[in-house]
Amino acid sequence: MSRMGLAEDVFGRLRRILFEGEYRERMAALGTSTQLSPGVIKVLTRLAEGDGVSMGEMARGLGCDPSYVTALVDDLTTHGLATRESSPTDRRVKTVCLTAKGRTMAEDIASVLSVPPASFGALSRAELLVLRDLLEKLEAAEQERTADAPSAPTPTRAVRAAS
Repeated sequence: MSRMGLAEDVFGRLRRILFEGEYRERMAALGTSTQLSPGVIKVLTRLAEGDGVSMGEMARGLGCDPSYVTALVDDLTTHGLATRESSPTDRRVKTVCLTAKGRTMAEDIASVLSVPPASFGALSRAELLVLRDLLEKLEAAEQERTADAPSAPTPTRAVRAAS
């Protein structure tokens, strides 16, 4: 197997562990208990990382159209989880900020999603340390790549541009 084929195999396995099975079950349960869609849950947890973000920044960070972010933020505001506030420097810019209720819900969601899948129990402490170090190396490479490279179109944008 070529190096790239091996990388694709490893990434596919990691993706299945992280986004299928137990994770998908947790997201479904969170959707039921919070009455929020997975997209809204994702935005809610991202907003909890800071003190507010503009709608445009959010769209760029999620790699989606601003109209989709508007729909997600509409859901957050309808549920009393976030507010839209005008930027003090540019009234055309709206910043989305979590309410106290939104911050509490984001913390509750993070506590559910931060629990590693049960399959991690198959690894010894030494193996977990090696995995952590390898993932740290990948994170550093990704940060370096994004800091050095101009913004590349997301697959969704590339497909739309080709249409």
